[in-house]
Amino acid sequence: MVDPFVQKRAQMRAEFFDKLFLLGGFLGSTDTYKRTMWHAVPDIAVEHACYSLTFRKGIPETGAGQRLIMAGHEAMLAQWFARPLKRSDIELARLWYRDHSHVKAFPEELWDRVLQTHTGDEIFLPVDVWGFAGGQTFLAGVPALIFEGMGGLISYLEPAMCRYFVPVIQATKARLMKQATPRDAEFGLRSAPVEVCNLILLLARFVGGGGRLTSNDTAEFMYPELFQSIGTIGHEMMCAAQSFDRTLASAEYEMMDRFISRMGTASLLCDLVDAETVGLQNALRVIKAHPETSRVGVRVDSGDIAAQCVLYFEQMQRAGISPRTIVFEDEVTPDGVRKVYQFFREKTGQEPTMLFPGAGGYWWRAVHRDTVSAAFKRTASGNSPNVKFSNSAGKESLGGYLRVYGRGDTLIVAESSEAIVGEPLFVKLVDQGRIVWNEPFEQQAARADATWEQYTRWELSPQVAQTMARFQAMRQTEIQQARLALQTETP
Repeated sequence: MVDPFVQKRAQMRAEFFDKLFLLGGFLGSTDTYKRTMWHAVPDIAVEHACYSLTFRKGIPETGAGQRLIMAGHEAMLAQWFARPLKRSDIELARLWYRDHSHVKAFPEELWDRVLQTHTGDEIFLPVDVWGFAGGQTFLAGVPALIFEGMGGLISYLEPAMCRYFVPVIQATKARLMKQATPRDAEFGLRSAPVEVCNLILLLARFVGGGGRLTSNDTAEFMYPELFQSIGTIGHEMMCAAQSFDRTLASAEYEMMDRFISRMGTASLLCDLVDAETVGLQNALRVIKAHPETSRVGVRVDSGDIAAQCVLYFEQMQRAGISPRTIVFEDEVTPDGVRKVYQFFREKTGQEPTMLFPGAGGYWWRAVHRDTVSAAFKRTASGNSPNVKFSNSAGKESLGGYLRVYGRGDTLIVAESSEAIVGEPLFVKLVDQGRIVWNEPFEQQAARADATWEQYTRWELSPQVAQTMARFQAMRQTEIQQARLALQTETP
C-alpha cells in the first residue's frame, strides 16, 4: 500500500532545514567585524586554522552540574551547509560590501581563493567540522565542536555556530525533566517565537530525554516515529456556553459532558469558576455520568497545584472512582515536579503514578547564550597553537587542533596528532562544506541515556597541557614586564 503522506513529509522536512540556511546563503549573515578583520590581514585570512566552540558553564538547575548534552546538528549545521553557496551571490556581496556598505570592506583575497577552487556556480566552503555526536554527554569547559580550514572562512560561521547553545540547553533540560518524572512532560506550541524554533526544540528534547508528547501537530506529521500528539479541552471551549441566562457551573458541566460524549477521553479543565469547589463537583459528576470510559481525568493549572492534585485524588477515591490521570501545569520545572510528587506522597501515602506534568514554558526558560557562555575561539593558525586569555576566570581558550577522548569517567582534550588511550568521541560532521553526519534521532537519544552518568571530570593531554603551560609562562612574564614598565615610565 502506498503511503499517501511520504512525499509531503519529505518535502516539509527538507523545507524545514532549508529555512535555516542563512538568508539564502548571502555573505552578510555574520558580524561586520569578520569583513573588516580579514580585509585588513588577507594573508592570515587564507591561512589554515582551527577554531573551537566551547560551552564554559553548565545550566544552573538541580542535577545538571557541569553536564551538557549535544544536540541540534541537523538544524545548526544547516545554517551554512544545507546547500552550496552561489558564485553569483558571493560576487553580489563583494559589490555591496566593497562599494556600498557603510563599512566598506570585503576580504577579496579570501573569497577569491574559495572561488578559484570551484568551476561552476555552486560553491562548497572548504571547511571541516568535528564534534560530539548527538546525544553525547560532555562537560562544560570541554571543546564541543572543532572547525578546520581557512581561518577567515571559519570566522564567518561564528554567530550561527554559537546558536548551538539552544539545542544543547534544551536537550539537557529534557534529561533533567526525565530524571524528575517517569512521565513524559508534554510541550506545546505557543512558547516558541516561530514554528521552526518549536521543531528544533522538540527534536533536541527528544534527543536529551526521549520526550514524545506534543500539541504541535506539524511535528507529529513530519516525524511520526518520534512524536505523538496530545490534546484536550481548552478554556475557549469551556467559556463558549457562558451567558447571563444560566449559571456558570451549568455552562462548565455542559462543555465537559459534550467533549467526553464525542471524544471518549479528556483531561477536564476545572477552573472556569473555581477549581476547588464548582470545578471539582462538575468533574466528579461528569466522570460518573460516563461509566463507558475510564479515560477521563482532570487538569489543574492555577492556584496551589500540589494541594489540588491531592484534593482531586482524595475526592475521586471517596466517590468510588478508579484512579485517573491528573495533569498539573502552571510553569512546572523539574524541581516543581519533585515538590508536587513529594507533597502527594506525604499527604496520601501513595506513589503519584497518576500525576502527569505539563511543562509549558520551562523549555524556553534561560535559553540564551549567556546561560552556558558559548565561546567560539581560534585555537591554531598554521602550525602554531593559539590561546586567548582573560582577566576573568574560566575564559581562557585551549590551543591546538583539538579532539576529545573518553577514558573511564574522564574526558581528555588532546591534539589531533596525539596517540591517546581512550575512546574517540568526536565524529566528522562536515567534510569540505558538505554535511556527512546523519544519525537517527532514536540512536542519539539512546546515546544520551548511555552517557549521562558517564563522565565526571576532564583533563588535558600531555601536549595540550604543555602548550597551555608555555603560554601561561609567557603571559605572566609579559604582565610582570609591562607592570614594571608602567611603574617606572615617566608620564
